[in-house]
Amino acid sequence: MRLFSAAPLLLAFAPVAFAQNVATLAQLVQALSSSGHTRLANLTEHLNSTAAGRSILTQLSSGQPFFIFAPTNSAFDSAPSNITSDDDLLADVVAYHIVQGNFSGTSTTYPNTTLGRTLLSDPTYVQLEGNKSQVVAWAIRADQKVHVLNQRNDSTVLNTTTSGNFTINTVDHVLVIPESLSETIPADNISLTGVETALQSVQLPTFNSTTNQTGSSSLFDILNSQLHGFTFFAPNTSAIQDASSALSGLQSNTTALQALFQNHIINGTTVYSPLLAAQNYTSAAGEPLTFSFNATGHFVTSGNVTAQIIQPDVLLPNGVIHVIDRVLTNTQNDSGAASSAASSASSAATQSTSATAPIGYAATATLAGPSGSTQSSSSSHTSNAAPGVVYVMPSLAQVMSVGVAVLGVVVGGHLVLA
Repeated sequence: MRLFSAAPLLLAFAPVAFAQNVATLAQLVQALSSSGHTRLANLTEHLNSTAAGRSILTQLSSGQPFFIFAPTNSAFDSAPSNITSDDDLLADVVAYHIVQGNFSGTSTTYPNTTLGRTLLSDPTYVQLEGNKSQVVAWAIRADQKVHVLNQRNDSTVLNTTTSGNFTINTVDHVLVIPESLSETIPADNISLTGVETALQSVQLPTFNSTTNQTGSSSLFDILNSQLHGFTFFAPNTSAIQDASSALSGLQSNTTALQALFQNHIINGTTVYSPLLAAQNYTSAAGEPLTFSFNATGHFVTSGNVTAQIIQPDVLLPNGVIHVIDRVLTNTQNDSGAASSAASSASSAATQSTSATAPIGYAATATLAGPSGSTQSSSSSHTSNAAPGVVYVMPSLAQVMSVGVAVLGVVVGGHLVLA
């Protein structure tokens, strides 16, 4: 009998929750309408018609501050028509325009960026570690205007107003939810087609633990859709071309080629650029990745090779890319360190974290050193990852060559090399 005793209580709460959502919706519609965003205001009235929309309203009813990117009325003229005709998609798009927290005191000039967690967590569009919600990134560009990054159409903040606990930033385009690696590469302004070709050449045997079937996937395909949480320092096409001789020399050495690409990846965690400022990380090959910052830019070092990060925070549904100008030709590996880092990352992913402040804001502040000064990361860090992530360097005896291949399996959405 006690199993059912809570039912009346739950039913009693339902009208209260609905009433709160109605009140929150009215507040949101009023805030958007009074700031001139009448089309967005009209669309938000549909939020109570879907579960995803009601979830947004429930979060907004907390009374906490929210940072909203609100497209102009004319921005919807160039937006995909299904945004306004599909209430479920509309809820996801609206969720990506809302960031929880107070960001009014933050100001970063590119290549420094500000990133905040949005309300978008629909697994159709977000596959980050630990079921984290998707982020949005913005920064001041050379024109002294705030630009929302990673957008097919350059999106600029035109003005900012405040209404109650809502900070409303008017933007001139509807923001695009981060797209897959395969969709992002051709749209990126800095060509990554060279690294796509290189990653396609690295084939890994795979195992589906659900169907008990084996197969094979390229490292590109695995990064594209099979991992939940990773950071990839991706050499641009010019860097791949400059390193073509070194890469060609490794075609017959599968182990070294594998280690080289693993030294461009942090396994199981999505590390946005502000988080690089005060931390050391371990690559998927078990080698240290160190970071330095000065007046000329941001840099990553693996072994004795240093590359400049020329485009930070290229967002993906399941990770992040930082585009670099050199191939990190480090072929060393430490399987013990890789295993330890992966294990720690897997455990860390289960820990809840606050999503109400700029990501890595305290670390970002350290970038503003005197002109010409260099700041390097000094503390160790094992990063968040989904449970069960293991990305371990195989021993020489365990490496199997299939063209240019490494032994590995994909289990439960995470890469396991064994």
